[in-house]
Amino acid sequence: MEKQGWVSIWLGNISDEDSIEEYVDLTYDEDGESVPSQFFIDFNIDMDEIDEDTIEKAVYKNGSQDISTLLEGCSYEEIIIPKIKKSMNLKGVYNAVILIYNFEYNNEISSAGVFDFIAATNYE
Repeated sequence: MEKQGWVSIWLGNISDEDSIEEYVDLTYDEDGESVPSQFFIDFNIDMDEIDEDTIEKAVYKNGSQDISTLLEGCSYEEIIIPKIKKSMNLKGVYNAVILIYNFEYNNEISSAGVFDFIAATNYE
């Protein structure tokens, strides 16, 4: 749900930037209405609760099991990384990250397709 000052984080494995954009980015029908992406469908997220401009995503050439490496360069990294690192021990290797700011995901679906919901934390 929309929540100012919070970020929700997903990690996954995907082939390239084009694939993650196709998976996450909203599209529009011929009437100009937005159509939810597969990511929104997979995790049952109401796209009306999200501002497209608050989504960050990245795909790395090499996978990592280190949350710090995967979140390096994200907005508010100096706040998010220490908070997440304290409570996080990744069990797998990931090469992609999706962050949605001002949104606290309720963990309704923890894993879908090639992505896993990791955590939601306050960044303010």
